[in-house]
Amino acid sequence: MEENILKEVARERRLTKIIDSPPDKVFNAWIDPLQLRAWWGPHDFTSREVMIEPRVGGKFSVEMEDEDGRIFPMRGVFHEFQEPSRLVFTTSVIYDPDGRPLEALNTIIFNGKEGGTEVVWAWKAIDPAPTAIVSVALIGFDKVTTDSLSRLSEIMTRASI
Repeated sequence: MEENILKEVARERRLTKIIDSPPDKVFNAWIDPLQLRAWWGPHDFTSREVMIEPRVGGKFSVEMEDEDGRIFPMRGVFHEFQEPSRLVFTTSVIYDPDGRPLEALNTIIFNGKEGGTEVVWAWKAIDPAPTAIVSVALIGFDKVTTDSLSRLSEIMTRASI
């Protein structure tokens, strides 16, 4: 019975957030390691190490640390780089104790909206991702993206004051 339920899990998510800053500044916050380090991840995490090669084929790496000192590494590669309107990159995170990574395709769109930017973050699990891992990852994705975009919005608002 449980296996049938897991087969039906959605394999993608989409989140939209309006940020009170122009698209070029918001886009730059995604590709500048120092800026990304300040806002990436849930509120109770710290991004320790960030490495970004902002170009097609460039690598993307973030190591997040929780309050207990556990490290959560994430790696990826940029597939599209259209400054300041669109980023597409893969991410690979290990959720499985056997070490199988969950890979996902992230598409970030930056739309200018009345002096601000609408950020659209779409996440899609790349097959063959184990369904049980995807269902756990989607819970994490909701927390990471919501908190990350809230933190980004706070930082961009403070920067424009």
